[in-house]
Amino acid sequence: MDPSTRGRFLDWRRAAALVAWTFLLSPAGADAQEPIQVTVDRNQVALGDQLYLTIRIEGSPDEPPGLPELPDFRVLSRGERRDMQITNGRVSNSTSYNYLLIPTRAGSFEIGPATALIDGAEVRSRPFTIQVADAEGQSDEQDRDLFVTSTVSTDRPWQGQQVIYTWRFYSRVPVGQGSIESMEFGSDVVVEDLGDVRQFSTSIDGVQYSVNEVRKALFPQRPGEVTLPQTQLRVQVEVEEARRPSRRRSIFDEFDSLLGSGGRWATKYLLTEPLTLDVRPLPPAPGGWNGLVGDFDIRASLSRRELQVGQSATLEVRVGGSGNVQLLTEPDIPEMPAFKIYPDQPDASIDRSGHLLTGRKVFRRALVPLVAGPLDVPPIDLVYFDPELGDYATRSTERIDLEVTPADGEEELMLTESLAPTTGKVAVRILADDILPTRRTAAGIVSVTPQGWRLWVWFACGVLPPFIYLALLAHHRRERRFAADRTLRRRQRALRDALSMARKLRSGAGPASAAEASRIVRGYVGDKLGVEGSALTPSEAEAALARAGVDSAVAARCRALLERLEAAQYGLAPVAGGGGFAAETSTEGLSDLIRTLDRQLRGRQP
Repeated sequence: MDPSTRGRFLDWRRAAALVAWTFLLSPAGADAQEPIQVTVDRNQVALGDQLYLTIRIEGSPDEPPGLPELPDFRVLSRGERRDMQITNGRVSNSTSYNYLLIPTRAGSFEIGPATALIDGAEVRSRPFTIQVADAEGQSDEQDRDLFVTSTVSTDRPWQGQQVIYTWRFYSRVPVGQGSIESMEFGSDVVVEDLGDVRQFSTSIDGVQYSVNEVRKALFPQRPGEVTLPQTQLRVQVEVEEARRPSRRRSIFDEFDSLLGSGGRWATKYLLTEPLTLDVRPLPPAPGGWNGLVGDFDIRASLSRRELQVGQSATLEVRVGGSGNVQLLTEPDIPEMPAFKIYPDQPDASIDRSGHLLTGRKVFRRALVPLVAGPLDVPPIDLVYFDPELGDYATRSTERIDLEVTPADGEEELMLTESLAPTTGKVAVRILADDILPTRRTAAGIVSVTPQGWRLWVWFACGVLPPFIYLALLAHHRRERRFAADRTLRRRQRALRDALSMARKLRSGAGPASAAEASRIVRGYVGDKLGVEGSALTPSEAEAALARAGVDSAVAARCRALLERLEAAQYGLAPVAGGGGFAAETSTEGLSDLIRTLDRQLRGRQP
């Protein structure tokens, strides 16, 4: 068979597969003239897998359809498609809205009707049922290829206690790109990262797995029940025909068969189970407690034990341990009236590379004794709550003794000397003149005003330092603000980073360009609003922008662009060639949208 004949044959086979797929998607007994139809690619799915839902509306809807209640599924929009058909000279239009459904628990779920407005009248679809099988009910070959787990070091912590959250992804099949799309813990928990993603191998029931591990330190901020939501992982998995689950073949499977492909890459969404912490309240705190919960220690040292009056020695107090080290503050220093005390800037460090979050802080004070004799630095107490004991504990430094001797001599200013202290009149002899003679003329007076190059030296040495100091002070305060508010730096750099990436956007309208453009827009919205941009759906991005004060038309424009980019990225809808879509995803189009969003968000951020 020559290449042209084979090409026509494959085109005919593809067309036949498309017709067969359209027929299979139609629900049993459904009337072709129904104004709204809801179909899924399969009615039975395994927990950890996903299915596609399509809402097809005949005619031109007034607005996007209303989805049925889906509390047991995560819903991701996958764009829309408009079709036109000509039958016996009559033209009919339809619009299809595509969604990806990811089940969050096993069971049988009745999916209610979807609604739409067509020419001002509301129409409703037929309900249907979806069966979600528990992962434990699947065969070992399908179930144990890849899975995720999440655990905590304790499910009954004390308020403020460090809880180690461990997330692991196990796989024994080839995987491609993957991303954690949601790992949020809410405002009731302070989160600190513990190192980078750790990779290793392990064996479970004699089966070898590759493991990716993420560890975080969680600090619950209130007593009571605190729920840690599910974590969702999206990963590309190489699926072979022998490993594919027994289900209705989709149009993608038909194309694979036509092209002679023995395997393909499939997108898998894996969810962990939600975890619940029963946070215990702390007992009434004693005096001197500054919020520390964990295991801490305190040490003190003095740079010199022997010194003279007026000399200085450095007192160094080290506080460190494991726990909520972000709250490390200087302990109360006892009163030391025999010393003049000068404070210094503390040094702090936090270590996130180990199994626990640890840190230390070093506080320094310059001590200048005012009197001679044996003196001491009294013990310094550190009060913290020990979760192992379930009570408050106190650590104290040792008393530091030092010996202070008198100064070698006293500096006196003596300008006169008594000559006859025993007589009634005191005679004095001048030892030094403290007042110079008054000049009655200008002769001999030389101008000290700098001239020529000396003027520039005087200007550089006398005028510039204050401005340099103010600039450094402003920079220091800005860095402190960034350290206190992690989202502030992201908001400040959001526009610059987005425009920089838009200028580097690769030309073309393929999935790679669509994915890159989608990442740029989501990243800007996430950085500007202080959320995780990669986890935002188009609808969530539109709602977040609207809450931030962006005009509804601009927010809807952003949502529509993200939906079309997703459709292009996953191949669920054709990519519009040229026209508006190419202009929107070009460097100028993305830059215009980002600048429009930035102008409306400017001045409205907290």
